[in-house]
Amino acid sequence: MTHHAALRERLTAAVTALGTLAVTLALLAGMPYVLWHAAGIPWPDSIHSWRDLGERLAQPLSDPLVINLLAVVGWVCWAAFAFTVVREICWYAAHFPQLLHDRRAHHDHVAALSLKGSLAALCIGTLVVALLSLWRPATASARQPSPANEPRALVASTAPLTPTTTYQSPTASKTRPAAPGPAADAEAVRHIEYTVVEGDTLWGIAAAHLGDGLKWPRIYALNKDRVQHDGDRLDDPDLLRGGWRLAIPLSPHHPASPATIPVPERPVLDDTPQASSTPTASPMQPSLNRNPAPDKRAESQHRLPTSRQNDNITGQTEAAASGPAAIEVGEASLIGITAAAGLLAARRYWYIHQRRRRDPEAEVPALSPLVDKAAQAAHAAMQPRRQHGPDDLIVRRTPPQPPRTVDSVTIGVSGNAEVPVDVLATAGGHTWNGPGAEGAARALLTGILTAAERQRPGAARIRAVVTEDLCECLLPGLPPQFTALAQTPDTADAVHLAEQHLVAHARIHHDRDTPVPGPMASDRSDETEPGSLILMVAPGAAHLGQVQALAARSRPGVLTVLTLGTLLPGAEHWHIAADGAATGSGPRSQHPSGLELFHLTPEAGREMTEVLLGAHGQRPHLRVLPNQQPASREGQSQPASTEEPEPEPDPTEPAAPADPRPAPTTHARQVKPVRLHVLGPVTLYALGYEDPVGTNLRPEVHEFLALLAAHPTGLVASDIADKLHLEPGTEQNALKNLRRAVRRALRTATGITAQEFILHQGDLHKLHPELVETDLADFTVILKGAFSNNGDSTHDALSAVQEALGHYRGPFAQGADHLWADAIREHLTTQATDAALRLAHQAEHPDASPQRQDAVLALLEHLGALHPDHERLAQHAIRLYQAAGRHDAARHTYTRLERHLADLGLEPDPATRALVTPRAHSRQMG
Repeated sequence: MTHHAALRERLTAAVTALGTLAVTLALLAGMPYVLWHAAGIPWPDSIHSWRDLGERLAQPLSDPLVINLLAVVGWVCWAAFAFTVVREICWYAAHFPQLLHDRRAHHDHVAALSLKGSLAALCIGTLVVALLSLWRPATASARQPSPANEPRALVASTAPLTPTTTYQSPTASKTRPAAPGPAADAEAVRHIEYTVVEGDTLWGIAAAHLGDGLKWPRIYALNKDRVQHDGDRLDDPDLLRGGWRLAIPLSPHHPASPATIPVPERPVLDDTPQASSTPTASPMQPSLNRNPAPDKRAESQHRLPTSRQNDNITGQTEAAASGPAAIEVGEASLIGITAAAGLLAARRYWYIHQRRRRDPEAEVPALSPLVDKAAQAAHAAMQPRRQHGPDDLIVRRTPPQPPRTVDSVTIGVSGNAEVPVDVLATAGGHTWNGPGAEGAARALLTGILTAAERQRPGAARIRAVVTEDLCECLLPGLPPQFTALAQTPDTADAVHLAEQHLVAHARIHHDRDTPVPGPMASDRSDETEPGSLILMVAPGAAHLGQVQALAARSRPGVLTVLTLGTLLPGAEHWHIAADGAATGSGPRSQHPSGLELFHLTPEAGREMTEVLLGAHGQRPHLRVLPNQQPASREGQSQPASTEEPEPEPDPTEPAAPADPRPAPTTHARQVKPVRLHVLGPVTLYALGYEDPVGTNLRPEVHEFLALLAAHPTGLVASDIADKLHLEPGTEQNALKNLRRAVRRALRTATGITAQEFILHQGDLHKLHPELVETDLADFTVILKGAFSNNGDSTHDALSAVQEALGHYRGPFAQGADHLWADAIREHLTTQATDAALRLAHQAEHPDASPQRQDAVLALLEHLGALHPDHERLAQHAIRLYQAAGRHDAARHTYTRLERHLADLGLEPDPATRALVTPRAHSRQMG
């Protein structure tokens, strides 16, 4: 604060004190003076007893009597005001030490008083606060006053090495040493100083320094009474001026260390001539520094970055605090969170294709634990960030960092941040060797393929070209052309594809730079960039020159040349250890410091390849060796036939049931005090009530109940904590809060207070079998007995499936995004659809009655509405509709399937299209 600003503040405080003192004296002394001269003492001289007073009041009303009564009212009001003044003087005297440190106590006290008591408090409080402002010493300034027209560099923020409540000038620090001991330093830590720059907001400042933009009222409350250097105050939270200094509060657990505010690598230096010619003592320097000419380098370390640099550093700090950027999957395997997000996208398609191609009698496939672990981490990283509050029932684990954009490919981590693949796109190319080169290359190809999964159904922006021998060593089983990966027979063909890619880039840029009038201009605007190509080869001596010439044209976003094992002249040479640590050498030797490349073992690469292939409905490709015939064609993609092979149904057909429609089971059939529905949205019902109960329960309570319903025999606390992603060390407290929330809701609904609805036996948690029933248990039991006796009448099977599917109102925990529930959801969906498909096979027999076909069609429509992308259900529904002569309904079923598959970037199988093609031909012939 400058000298003129301090003087202006003192003058304002003096005027306020004089004005308040004048008003207070006028009210205390002026009112008695006016009443004395106007009416004197209102008590008459002739009244000496209560009898005289009664006779005086009984006399007719006269003007002197009215004047005396008004005078009495005036004296009473003055006495009340004088009493409140004395009371407020006592209060402010008792709270004088608090007012020295925080003037907000005055405002809070006035706001808490009534209207009649606030006048005296306002007068006395304003006078005390004004006197305190006069008595308070002026704040010292570390900078010399400069002319108003002299430019001065704006400092984004300032913070001492140990943030303190008050500022101590360098001269004062020499005569009065600081209190010794860490306890005194901890008591002094209260806030840090921040200098506002243009464009700052309280929300942004709170988000950057307090971790949450919603905490901006704390900064506003601490600075609204502070007089700034221009004499103004922070009266409007939406109005901040550049150069204002704000005090930012720190939490009690905030570390008092130099790392409180990040220090930039490139400090902002003051460009003013005065700063360079007249060195001044910085308030950030230690008090023991007696050097009159401080070192500029030491002074610049305490300067903080500009707004853009501050935003970057703040973003990096928040990203580092959000969790890791790499995921350990399996033994000696490491991938990035961006690649894991691609596996999460492929996982969804994998489930869809497994449903499309499996037979009802086949076993349900399971995902690799390695892929499941990566998908869990990616799922946690992509969830919306929220701050944990004291009212939260559970505290989740710190999620990993958010993945990069969908078209990003990363190669490793440096400083807990993912490194993009563009660092390899340097002129001259890159060469990898060492024991970890093969694993790093395998992880790089996996990252390219997973990035393509995130961009579906669009085209991949980054593609790779690899020779067949090298791809067979890294990721065996891939077809020659697969999404973003192309395999070539030899290095010459790979170089040729890379040259064609460069030519395509050159043509696109040439066409865009050359304006063409007419309709051809719109055609050129539709052309898209070919993207980036990564050429990965292990060239021999014959092709080394071609690869070297191609590597000279490498640049980011266009071409990247990477050789494995073979040293390319003029290329960057990275030696990769078994753990992925990269050491660079070469003519430029440019690589991120502390770089650790992602790496995958052959087993991990094989499991990821199977999931990526399964996401496209393919199986691992069997490579045919030269001069050798394949033993079988199993595993290769078979041409789709026009009709699916139908199993022979049972020739015996029973009579159709009386009611072919499925009768949904409602909570009216409830027999236990509580019924939990998890097939569909998680819902609770109490016995005797039609409406659901516990609708105000938090989502984590519903997740807890669904988890216990899926495991009726119980789960131990460690398994629950792992599936709910609870913060380590808080499992017991979190589970106790969840049990308490369930107990409170269900006891209120049922009135049962003597028993627990969730049994807690040691570490085992499970639903009380005598108090809670679930639709999942009914569905499982009924469906298990539907086909237990194959020799019995199929009428009983149809009735049992109808009853079981009456409980199936939707997928497991519908509407909740719990990754642990995906496998359970797919298993239950498979059970429901398999039962309907087995009945559909029997209903398609020529001897099946129309009533039975209608009953099976009702089941197929019920499941088709819940799973509109299930192609097997649609196939059987189309056949049954066509057999019944309802061709419009068959066409509608096919159109609905086609529309939902198009949303996923898929098309119906040829066998499904063949079911409606004859209908189209007959319509054209007619």
